[in-house]
Amino acid sequence: MRVKLFTLIAVALMMVASGYLIGYMIQPPTAGHDHGPGHTDPRAANQIETIFLALDQTQFDVPVDRAGSGGALASWEDSLIVMTHEGNFFDVTSDEAIRLEIAAPPNGWDDMLAFAEANEEYDFAHYTVRYNDVDLRDDQLIVSYTQWVADRECYRTAIATAEVTSLADTRITPEDWTVAFATEPCLAPSRTGRAIQGHMAGGRFDIDAAGRVILAVGDYAIDGNYNANAIAQDPSQQYGKVLAIDLAAGTAEQLSQGHSNPQGLTVTDTGEIYTVEHGRRGGDELNRIIPGSDFGWPQVSLGTRYNRLPLPNTQDYGHHPGFPLPVFAWLPSVAPSALMQIDGFDPSWDGDLLVATLAAQELIRVRIADGRVLFDERIPVGSRIRHVHQHGETIALWTDQEQVIKLTVGGFDPSTQFALEKISGLELGDRQKTQTEIILNHCLECHSLGVVEGGNAPALGMVYGREIGTGDFDYSDALANRDDTWTTENLAEYLADPEGFASGTMMPDLQIEDPEVIAGIVQILAALRLQPE
Repeated sequence: MRVKLFTLIAVALMMVASGYLIGYMIQPPTAGHDHGPGHTDPRAANQIETIFLALDQTQFDVPVDRAGSGGALASWEDSLIVMTHEGNFFDVTSDEAIRLEIAAPPNGWDDMLAFAEANEEYDFAHYTVRYNDVDLRDDQLIVSYTQWVADRECYRTAIATAEVTSLADTRITPEDWTVAFATEPCLAPSRTGRAIQGHMAGGRFDIDAAGRVILAVGDYAIDGNYNANAIAQDPSQQYGKVLAIDLAAGTAEQLSQGHSNPQGLTVTDTGEIYTVEHGRRGGDELNRIIPGSDFGWPQVSLGTRYNRLPLPNTQDYGHHPGFPLPVFAWLPSVAPSALMQIDGFDPSWDGDLLVATLAAQELIRVRIADGRVLFDERIPVGSRIRHVHQHGETIALWTDQEQVIKLTVGGFDPSTQFALEKISGLELGDRQKTQTEIILNHCLECHSLGVVEGGNAPALGMVYGREIGTGDFDYSDALANRDDTWTTENLAEYLADPEGFASGTMMPDLQIEDPEVIAGIVQILAALRLQPE
């Protein structure tokens, strides 16, 4: 990843005489990094650093009228849209929220409020009925949500569809929706505790290669813990299950059972189905869904109750016997809320899974290799992330703070950070260190400081110790015909007088008069190749 500092370089070179490194000084320092006197961290304040990438982020608010959380993101043509928990739709492509003329499928909200008013013995929390996920396939807008069924005085998970054309021409009224599928049986509200545990609905879905909607349905906390009954193990109840739904027929095949609250689901490019789901106090799981599998909830769990006591009615404490193990589990809980596979974002990330979290306020990048989790990289974001979605070369987040956060691959080369750390440790005066930074910035007009070749000149991280004039570049004859390697001595000679070292070279004279600065640059070039830590 090449650092694009051309404008900053030009300004910096104009300011050499005054001894300021404008290219870095215009950016605020990042806490925890000290490069010595006169040195600041080159990363912008709105960047998130990961192991392989720096991510630029922008964020903005989306208006929400009713308290609560939920909703999701989706791509529609070239646009990024967000559906809020209350069922409003916004185009958020241009870093502002533009309200769309799309009414959500009716979810019975007003009827539920009327029932609650007439039946005061029930406790209906403000987030009991919400919209959970949205996608667009084959000219259909697809929404999953919790639905209150007024004439039966019960609730269920529903999927509704609406025919659409282009985003610009689409206007959807409540009457334009068709309920294509709803779980059975319809559940009666509880008289003890909350009437509907809508935050335990799951509700995420993806589309497989056959066009089926793969839906993760939570058990609405009817699990033997919050409620005396436990329905995730009952095959006659479509809750605590992963279902494969034929929207045209309105039928569903049960793929797995024994789930608690699976709030993330993705179908990978190889057709594998993964879910992430909440445990309680610990035991959040990443599961690979194999048709016919039973993941054991609530008979097994790797967590405890929130009061730290063992979960009731479990077969074992702290283990997961008798049922398929999760691919991975998080202790303590991270509260996973969404799951996706990365594709076409950056080669260092592509193919990995990305998990959004609530409690941890992190993205977690998970790499699966040979059927196991090779690593999970925790990436702090600082917000409760409700949904994660890739829109082209942007990873978009929808947060419980009613904000959209957009992440793109930043222009910062991590090798630059390494070089700056090395500069701070050189036995040079402050002015010499500043001059060294300026020279390195000048080098970046053509080179990168990393090890990945590309562009107009060799990557400087690969130069030291390599045979001179090698690599896929158009070298001058003087360099191409040399029969030796880049050593400390000849690198110093080349930097001091490029033309004298290799007549006809395309390397400009950097006019470095201080031999200690030259020696410092050579030390950095050697460190880039020999000390990758």
